[in-house]
Amino acid sequence: MPGTRIQTVDTCPDYINQFIQTNMEQLINIYDAGYEVNNKEGCLGLICNQETNKMDVMFLSRHNITQFISIENWEDMKRSIPNDKKLFYIRDEGLDAVFLLYI
Repeated sequence: MPGTRIQTVDTCPDYINQFIQTNMEQLINIYDAGYEVNNKEGCLGLICNQETNKMDVMFLSRHNITQFISIENWEDMKRSIPNDKKLFYIRDEGLDAVFLLYI
């Protein structure tokens, strides 16, 4: 992705936080089910757009996540996940931004 900039932020947009908090149990269930059937590798993917009220949720296996990022970046990302956390990969189409949340 030419021109992509990585910025570190303390929070993601309120509408994303609200969606996650409201649906946490279901999101964790989707993550856990996908994690188990994908050899304990992957992350939860959320693709959203506030303007169109879009929030697509799916488990991203290694194959799926490497459609968005390089295998090398995925390996680095995997190593950075704290042992007791789950990775949520959130792509906001309206902001043209990606947020990585450790839940």
